[in-house]
Amino acid sequence: MGQPVSATGSRDLLRLAVPAWAILAAAGVFLVFRDAGFDDPYITYRYAANLADGLGFVYNPGERVLSTTAPLYALALAPFAAAGLPLPLVSNLLGSLSLGAGALALWRLGQLGEQPVAGAVAALLYPLAPALVVTLGAETTPFIALVLWSFVAAWAGRPLVAALVLACATLVRADAALAAVLAGLLILARQGRRPALTFGAGAALLIAPAALAAWWYFGTPLPVTLGAKRSQAFISGSLSYAQGLGVRLWSIATGPLSWPLVALAPLGAAEAALRRGPLAPVALWGFLHALAYSALGVTAYFWYYGPALVGLLAAAALGAQLLYAWLARRGWPRIALALVTVMALAVLVGQVGDLRALKARPDMRLGLYGAAGTWLRQNTARDASVGALEVGVVGYYSRRPIVDFAGLVQPELGRVFREGGSYADAALVALSRYRPDYLVNQEYVFPLVRANAALQTSCVEVASLPDPRYPEPLRIFRCTWP
Repeated sequence: MGQPVSATGSRDLLRLAVPAWAILAAAGVFLVFRDAGFDDPYITYRYAANLADGLGFVYNPGERVLSTTAPLYALALAPFAAAGLPLPLVSNLLGSLSLGAGALALWRLGQLGEQPVAGAVAALLYPLAPALVVTLGAETTPFIALVLWSFVAAWAGRPLVAALVLACATLVRADAALAAVLAGLLILARQGRRPALTFGAGAALLIAPAALAAWWYFGTPLPVTLGAKRSQAFISGSLSYAQGLGVRLWSIATGPLSWPLVALAPLGAAEAALRRGPLAPVALWGFLHALAYSALGVTAYFWYYGPALVGLLAAAALGAQLLYAWLARRGWPRIALALVTVMALAVLVGQVGDLRALKARPDMRLGLYGAAGTWLRQNTARDASVGALEVGVVGYYSRRPIVDFAGLVQPELGRVFREGGSYADAALVALSRYRPDYLVNQEYVFPLVRANAALQTSCVEVASLPDPRYPEPLRIFRCTWP
């Protein structure tokens, strides 16, 4: 028996509206946030730029250290670097497009599970989620989009496609391996042992050569940044991942327009457990990802929370589906649709407000660090080494050998943090051990030279870069060591 004309018409309209919304939202995010960013992704950009310049897949030429968490993403950016395109802008475009792609994947998962309300709600809210938009420039949204589409392929009975997509996701970020386990279990439960073995073998055959190549080239298949971020958790006053997640969930719970997420997510968890539809693995992945990161003991960097909040969004979308179905069964389909629509639009309005606030608070360090990197590139020898606490932007624009006080490029500095030392302690150890030719530092925030008589003798200020938003300029010192 066919569907009522009204239902068919609504679904046809959604099939046109959802892709249009995904394209429109992605374009809007890029136009508004094309210049946004933060320091960490510039480490990945530098790997891509050095590869394009023939210097090898390294951060510092001649030093085979895997300091990027996104090796495949860096490789994907290298052709754009070779073409002379600005990688921050390219990466923001890829990230924005990935928001649209993720929305389409969530919509498709809703269709596959005959949960159109859940798919529509998730697709509506996903591309403007502030927790994702704030990560533009990093590999976060491309990585999540790949994971979501791998779940689509797994549910649709295409194990080899799922294996290919998840292998790419894992080589972008190693923590996609958790999603690979879920996808394998999903294929096993729905299709049996042979497709699951096909999936596992396909993923292994794609990932293993890359892991072995990384092991040969870098001495480890895993980024050293994992150890560095775990070491930083020992610094007094550092916020753990679990603590940071609690802060973000409390912010959502107390937001004036985000209450539907809090109200619907528990319903969605029940819906996921009962029906186990294709959106359930997304919710479960977000939950398990949060547990894994909490267990790892890393610090609370904001770009780590994307998968957890996508899981929350999937659970809320499933809750909207359950609420709609419950009311519709009681003869109130129009009331059900109106209520779910109002709840989803309330969250969307809140997201837009949060994005406006985010746009009004750009990362002020980008321009200042970019100016410092440009000064170094124009005024120093090509082999002049530079010490800094935040090395992403400075390193990308200077193209000079970098000494990193946070231990991302020189991972052996993590020992200082594990022994109870601070960033200042690590900086002094790095300066003593590596003796960089130049030092870039914001002295009023992180006093090094002014707080150390020996450094005052060794390091002389050669440039100051003022910014009216800071009480003191960013300073560049030329250091001569005894």
